[in-house]
Amino acid sequence: MSTPEKQVPAGPYSPSTHEPIVLDDLEVGSLYLMISVPLPIYLGRQKHTYAEAISSDPDLLPSFLDELGAASGHGGVLADEFHWDLYWHTRSSPDGGSGVVYRLRSVTTNPPTYAYDRVPVFRVRTHAQLVGLVRVISVPRPVIPHLSRYLDWMAQESSRAPQQRSGFLWAAAAYRRVRQHLTGGGGGVRDHGFDQFDVDALAAEALSFAYREVSNVLGGRSEGPRPVVASWLGVSLRFLQEDEVLATRRKRDEMLRRQREQFKAVRSFWYY
Repeated sequence: MSTPEKQVPAGPYSPSTHEPIVLDDLEVGSLYLMISVPLPIYLGRQKHTYAEAISSDPDLLPSFLDELGAASGHGGVLADEFHWDLYWHTRSSPDGGSGVVYRLRSVTTNPPTYAYDRVPVFRVRTHAQLVGLVRVISVPRPVIPHLSRYLDWMAQESSRAPQQRSGFLWAAAAYRRVRQHLTGGGGGVRDHGFDQFDVDALAAEALSFAYREVSNVLGGRSEGPRPVVASWLGVSLRFLQEDEVLATRRKRDEMLRRQREQFKAVRSFWYY
C-alpha cells in the first residue's frame, strides 16, 4: 500500500506541523501500537474526562512524559487513561484479517505489578474498546516468520523487567528493541533515525491521535472499523533496487539540507 507523497516537515514531531498519516487498512507484516479504553471507563463504572488535545509546542514535548508521571515511576495518565498494547498483523482477509496482541496489564498498584498475555485475535479493528492503531514497523513478507518468532520471545522477556512503569513504556521499549534487532543482523540494513528515537515524541503523537478519536468510542459514534495511522516515528523495512537506494539517499540529503537551513543543525531524520 502506498501513501500519497507529501511535503515532509524538517523539524521534530509536533501535532501542529505533522498531520496524521491515515491508512486505509492494516498491512500484513506490520506492528502497531494498539490503543484502547480500559473497560471500567468504557462501561462508565469509572468516571474520567479525556483531554481534547495536547500541546503543539515541540519545546514542551521533552517534559511531556514527566508531567504525566511515567518517567517518575508513577505511570500517571499513560497507565490509566488507555491500554497500550502491541498488535502484529499476520493475515489479511475481507473480514478484517487476524494477528496477535501482546499486552501488559496492571494487576496491583502498590507495589505495581503487571501480567503479560499473548492473545490471537480476529477483526481487531472492530473491537468495541479500541480507539485506533498506530503503525510503527512494517517489514516485507519474507521477514514475517522470523519477526513473528522474535516478537513472541521479546514481548514475554521484556515483560519480566523488574520495574515496569506503564503499558505504554513497555510497548515503546519493545518497539525500540524490534528496531534494534532488525538492524543488528547486518545484511546492509540501516536505521538512520534509531539513535534519535524519542519516547516523549512517540507518546505525544499517540496521545494526540487517541484524544482525537476517543470521543467516538465513548459516545457511541463509532461506525465501521476503527482508524489506522502510520507513525511519523515509525520505520519500514524494504528490499530496495539500486535506483530506489539512490532515491532514498536523495531524500535524506534534501532533508539534511532543509534542517541545516532551518535549524542550523541536524535535528531529526524524516523521509517517509
